[in-house]
Amino acid sequence: MTSNLTALVENVITCPICLKHFDQPRMLPCSHTFCFQCIQQMVTDNHGVLECPKRDGVKVEGNNIGDLPLNENVRDLLQLFENPNSNIPLCDRCGTNEAEHWCDSDCKHCFCTKCWDSIHEVGQYQHHKKLSVKDKPLEVPRCGEHNDEDQTLKYWCELCSKEMCGNCQQFKHKDHKFVLVTEYVKSLGEKTENGLQGVQSCVNYRSDRVDKMLTEIEEESRVNQSEVTTAIGSLRQLIDERERVLLESVRNTEKDEKKKVEDYKRKLQGEQQNLIEQILKFVVVCHDKNPKKLLDAKKPFEDYIKATDTKLLELKPLTRAKKGLPGLKALKDMETQIRNITLEALKYDNEKLRQLIANTVDKSTLNLSSSELKDRDMEIVAKELEINRSLTKLRLFTNQISDIGAQHLADALRMNTTLTDLELYGNQVGTDGLEHFADALRTNKTLNILTMYGNKVKDQEAGFIADKLKTNEKMEPQIRKINEIPHTNPQLTQLIKNNINAATVQFQSQNLNDQDMKLVANELLQVNKVVTTLYLHANQIGDVGAQFLAGALKVNTTLTRLDLYTNQIGDSGAQYLGEALKTNKSLTLLQLQTNQIGDSGAQYLADALKANK
Repeated sequence: MTSNLTALVENVITCPICLKHFDQPRMLPCSHTFCFQCIQQMVTDNHGVLECPKRDGVKVEGNNIGDLPLNENVRDLLQLFENPNSNIPLCDRCGTNEAEHWCDSDCKHCFCTKCWDSIHEVGQYQHHKKLSVKDKPLEVPRCGEHNDEDQTLKYWCELCSKEMCGNCQQFKHKDHKFVLVTEYVKSLGEKTENGLQGVQSCVNYRSDRVDKMLTEIEEESRVNQSEVTTAIGSLRQLIDERERVLLESVRNTEKDEKKKVEDYKRKLQGEQQNLIEQILKFVVVCHDKNPKKLLDAKKPFEDYIKATDTKLLELKPLTRAKKGLPGLKALKDMETQIRNITLEALKYDNEKLRQLIANTVDKSTLNLSSSELKDRDMEIVAKELEINRSLTKLRLFTNQISDIGAQHLADALRMNTTLTDLELYGNQVGTDGLEHFADALRTNKTLNILTMYGNKVKDQEAGFIADKLKTNEKMEPQIRKINEIPHTNPQLTQLIKNNINAATVQFQSQNLNDQDMKLVANELLQVNKVVTTLYLHANQIGDVGAQFLAGALKVNTTLTRLDLYTNQIGDSGAQYLGEALKTNKSLTLLQLQTNQIGDSGAQYLADALKANK
């Protein structure tokens, strides 16, 4: 079992609670599986109720956990994993002992050690080839049409998608592309394993993402509740305090104004009393009917009236301004505002960014580099990725984009089918952000270049993420080397730009090296949809450059001629090109003379040509 498959199986047979292999794996109604002992412990810890620890809302009463079904698939997988030798065959001779050896010569049987020694110690049997029973070749069935000729079905016809024997291959499938069944089965196993690993990575990614979303929802709720409590509590405290202050002010004003009026009334009452005394004196004088007394009283009365008039001038009538609380009317508006406060999605816009996008003349390239863009701005950019069907190059380097912004872009990449080049170097994207892109790239096969050096991803973390991206052979090595500063060649870049729609491209004798071939592979062969002829002879291209070109040949469907003669390609480069030729069906002429290819390199190419006819 390969390490990748082991990791794949380990993920399935490990309980997420105790982190050990499952013991009595029981399945909840939501299909999540846990050890029965772990389930019992969760019930005990949660007051008799089982709540799925994956936080999907599923609950099971504690007295019903015994009815939870056994996950038979997990149990069977666990048994196979823990007992890999359980299907060892018995010895074909004695039929009782477990077989240990396979005779790969005339016998073609399994033997225990005792039977092997008794048969193969004499005569011609001594020279039979002994293999471990674990290395026993796959049993290949016989051809139904040529069974009498002892023809085994050892070839796979790629055109007809069926097995065939050597006789069928030479006649009935004469011009069809074929490979050995063993090779096909091996590649099929690897492809299936990578596919299953990709599915598991997708499921794990989505599970982790919703777990984070649940945490985010809970944290957001906590913050919002705190904000409501704080804001309303502060407002309530302010209102209570203002009520106290205003009422105190009203009462004090009443007291002060009443005191002023009362003081005035007391002064006025004093004058009133003086007036009564003078009136009494005047009445007495008048009742005596003695003119002399009235004449004698004339001056005192005049002095009183004069003095009192002076006092009354000073004691002028009181006036007052009516007081109220007009500011209280504003509380009605505030009341309306408070009633209109609701929980809603936070709105964001960046009109400057929208105008920048709208004013871009060349819709195939969008340059938003060094624009101080943040994560929320990526929502706007992601929307552009969804609606712009011409965009092939997006430049977002040296901004302030982090993992959340990367998530918006990755979500858009799942639906986008035109973008080939995404430049994100010099931002703040971390491991989570790279995970978002990796998950999108499991299905997005259009993006050719992802430039992300100068972010916050460590090499080791990038390697772990790349290990789970085997379904995208083009992007997996780029993710693995995400911090590598790419090679640049301005002169070559301009040549590529000038030939981006050319059918014949002549790059011979340009002193191009291996790293230049990465530019040719990514920016020409994977972008130019009409190129049929590419001249690259008389340069300095070695094995690494051949590897870049081979990767592009696996996806290019237009190139028919490739001249690579007079370079520095060796056996390894020939092997890369040979592997590409097994799948490329358009290339008809490949010139490799005057390189450094030896016999083994020539054999790689010859083997490839057997499958490429």
